[in-house]
Amino acid sequence: MDMFFRAGSARVWLLSVLVLGTAYALVGRLALLLAIPPGYATAIFPSAGIAVAAMLIWGNRLWPGVFLGSVLLNCWVSLEQGPLSTVVMQVSLGAASGATLQALAGAWLVRRVLGYPITQSREKEIFRFMLLAGPVACLVNASFGATSLYASGVIGVAEYGYSWFTWWVGDVIGVLIAAPLMHIAFAQPRSLWWGRRHSVAVPLLLSLVAVISLFVWVSRWELERTELEFRKAASEAAENLRASVGRHLDSVASIERFFVSSSRVTRSEFATFVDRMLREKPGIQGLGWNPRVSDVQRQDFESLIRAEGFPGFEITERGEEGAMVRAARRPDYVVVTYLEPLGDNSKALGFDVASSADRREALNRARDTGLAVATAPVTLVQESSSQAGVLLFHPVYQGIAQTVEQRRRSLAGYAVGVFRVGDIMDAVVRTSLSDGIGLSISDASAVPGKSWLYGANESEQYAEAPYRWSADLEVGGRRWVLQFWPSPGYLSGHRGWQAWGVLTAGLLFTSVLGAFLLAMTGRAFEVGVLVHRRTAELSGILNTAIETIMTLDDQGRVESVNPAGEALFGRPAEALLGQLISEVVPEFFVSLVAGGGGLRTLSDAGSRCDTWARRLDGGRVPIELALSPLPVGERMRYTLIIHDLTERHKVNRMKDEFISTVNHELRTPLTSIKGALGLVVGGVLDAHPDKKASALALSYDNCQRLEVLINDLLDIGKIQYAEAQLQLQPLLLDALVDKALAMNQGYADKFEVRLRAVAAPEGAAVLGDENRLLQVLSNLLSNACKYSPTQGEVVVSVEPRQGQWRISVADSGPGIPVEFQAQVFERFTQADSSDTRRLGGTGLGLAITRALVERHGGRISFDSLPGEGAVFHVDLPGARPQDGDAVVKAAGTVVPEAP
Repeated sequence: MDMFFRAGSARVWLLSVLVLGTAYALVGRLALLLAIPPGYATAIFPSAGIAVAAMLIWGNRLWPGVFLGSVLLNCWVSLEQGPLSTVVMQVSLGAASGATLQALAGAWLVRRVLGYPITQSREKEIFRFMLLAGPVACLVNASFGATSLYASGVIGVAEYGYSWFTWWVGDVIGVLIAAPLMHIAFAQPRSLWWGRRHSVAVPLLLSLVAVISLFVWVSRWELERTELEFRKAASEAAENLRASVGRHLDSVASIERFFVSSSRVTRSEFATFVDRMLREKPGIQGLGWNPRVSDVQRQDFESLIRAEGFPGFEITERGEEGAMVRAARRPDYVVVTYLEPLGDNSKALGFDVASSADRREALNRARDTGLAVATAPVTLVQESSSQAGVLLFHPVYQGIAQTVEQRRRSLAGYAVGVFRVGDIMDAVVRTSLSDGIGLSISDASAVPGKSWLYGANESEQYAEAPYRWSADLEVGGRRWVLQFWPSPGYLSGHRGWQAWGVLTAGLLFTSVLGAFLLAMTGRAFEVGVLVHRRTAELSGILNTAIETIMTLDDQGRVESVNPAGEALFGRPAEALLGQLISEVVPEFFVSLVAGGGGLRTLSDAGSRCDTWARRLDGGRVPIELALSPLPVGERMRYTLIIHDLTERHKVNRMKDEFISTVNHELRTPLTSIKGALGLVVGGVLDAHPDKKASALALSYDNCQRLEVLINDLLDIGKIQYAEAQLQLQPLLLDALVDKALAMNQGYADKFEVRLRAVAAPEGAAVLGDENRLLQVLSNLLSNACKYSPTQGEVVVSVEPRQGQWRISVADSGPGIPVEFQAQVFERFTQADSSDTRRLGGTGLGLAITRALVERHGGRISFDSLPGEGAVFHVDLPGARPQDGDAVVKAAGTVVPEAP
């Protein structure tokens, strides 16, 4: 974590957190577009999958991005509905904490149980990943989120289970779909995950689009069906309201006809007339009679009413402070005189209705039209709550009232209906309107801001309702607008589960499809990797095989050849492909033409033989050939394995030469010994003591020669099979070289050659077996003496060389022929086999020398130009001060010597 506090890394970390938070919020907001109101339950929440995948791919250090994204998302949704509040912040922080802990828990479970990174190639691995990161880990955020909503009062106990379940389902499906897509986009190894973009990501996205499209279609169908049911219920309610209001208005018309048909109506007669209407229509606040009283009649009128039992009666109006005061003088008054039920309405008696501007406008319009006219929404004089009231004035005339002037002159007063809109509507709503359907009524003819009659105000209406329905209602010459809308409770009760079920089932299918595709592509990737590995291994085997391996079609044409075949035939693979095999191995395949049996006949016969191949330069190469059938589907192919017999022929030749050499070397001394001893045994030389001594000396020399030959043969065998033990100890090179020269001085004198040593650097030492190293130097010195001219010189020198000590033996002989230099260290070889007879030797000396040097961990080499002599170099590791005696039993294995 310290790295993230460095300047550069801190900036990258901060940018990563911001990008993750932004992606979480944006994808979450898009997912909520699929929410089913009013609970805003969505069957997929991909942000949960993005969060857990980010923790797995980039590590837990990005958890602030999840927290930030969740807070942004919840605040975003809340701001669309209104300003942020403390409750919104509490819910946002609770949901963000749950989302963060859920992502961390899912990542921890996957790492703990499955390990990470994972390839999701096996069904068991995919199932465990989906189970741990999905259903198990998603318990965290569902619990945190639903509990936060409940603790903040957003949901109740009854809604807790539904909220928890939909939250959990949305997160689970979001993880099952989004987590694989995140891995395809960003996870390692890229060769696997990015390779799944076409085989997994595209089908997954197409399936997701198809499911969402089907969900949108089903949601629209459900919404249309629910809206149709809503409109039907609202329409029925509107008709019932219209009929109810009409019945209430008819009450006022009845009063008008009652007064027109009577010359005088007493207070008791009026009360008796309206009593039944008041009992049957609870929405009526009062029914009254408001006569027209001129200023001249005012005093007599007030006296008359007082005499009827209302001692304090007078014509009143509202004062500036809203209290009832005596009305100012004016030409006419429209006075509340009869009013039933009197009870709470008694304080309205005497009120001059014409003193109020809104009422006066309705009175004048009713007077001039002769029709019942309603007022705009008013607060009744007797109103004690905030309920809106409406007055309906029906003019009553005495005399002819056909024109406006006649109506104004003959106006006697008004039959009045006092209505509390809420009481009328409540009575109808309780019986006619379905639960959860909201209703508001406004007066479209009123001035803005004073049009509300019933239900929610315009600013309080349910703004998130997906649909509404409105109707007009004519009331006393005014147009009332009825607004119906579904409340959250109505939407919840009429929620269709088909869309949610389609979405859930479709997304689960998409998740299963994703798992199936992951398994299939994972297996394909593993097979591909295995095939690639096996192909690489096979290619490596073919390319490094020392044998020629070819494949042929059923016509005998070359389809493939390995590098060994190119070297064997001396031509590139491109030149061989497509050629008939008979063109490069003519003798063996001549039967293809002669017999007509084809390759199948040869392969069935188990063809294996020695023949020869033709090189590009025309040379012939001895080979051993094996042909095998290779069925490939319905086609038949053939495998041809060719072994180069050049080395075998060379060995055979060398063996023949060796047998010849050994035969000669053994027969010659044995013949000399036998002849000399025969003369001695036969007594032929008894008379000649000097000749007898010479014959015995010759026999002795030939015995020594046989001993050298046999020792060389035994030494090469021991060294070849690692049977010779080396007694290692630090050896000073000066002393070693001097001893070797002394041992070989007699041999040098025989060839009249001088031996000379160049002083070695002081302290030059190696770890070796003295006897074996003396054998090495003796072989080199004897060869140098044999091939040096008479009076020639052999020089031995020691010098440091790349951390080792180099011992060089230089002669002044004819040098090593160029054509023989590659075979110098081979067994039974000499530059000229005639040298064996002229100079002696078995051809094993240098082979033994190389084997002994390599057993010491060294290396032998030479430099030679024809006619300028040869220099053999022996490079040996230097001795260390702590090196002591040791026994070497096999190459590279050092065992301390027993004390």
